Amino acid sequence: MTKKITILLMSLHLLFIAYGCSDTKNEGPSAKDYYNKAYHFIDAGFPQEAIQLYTLAIEKDPEFIDAYYNRGVTHFTLREYKQALSDLNKVIEKRPDMAIAYASRGSVYDKMGDGYRALKDFKKAAQLGDRDTQDYLRAKNIKW
Repeated sequence: MTKKITILLMSLHLLFIAYGCSDTKNEGPSAKDYYNKAYHFIDAGFPQEAIQLYTLAIEKDPEFIDAYYNRGVTHFTLREYKQALSDLNKVIEKRPDMAIAYASRGSVYDKMGDGYRALKDFKKAAQLGDRDTQDYLRAKNIKW
């Protein structure tokens, strides 16, 4: 219980630093600092706090594609599919060669019941070299 309270207090402290101490993007913690800290919150079982930290990273650096990707995956794990889709669309728009983004977006579409789009994204991920997706499609006897 004390570990959870400590992490929650750390989260509140980070948010205070982010919003209370800095008026410009160049002051305070860097986008990478927020991004790295988010992993600790994921590991500790606080995905909402991790999403807040990924959001801070994105606010600091709107081109930080890995932050969009990880925020999207975290939304997916929370079954927040529309938010996950929004982040993954941004990743694919900026990095159309990122196979794992297509595979992840395919999983979102699958959970949303859109099999056509899911399969389309799985095939694209396989074409771009994602081995897990290739194995999945191969097991289903689907060519890409």
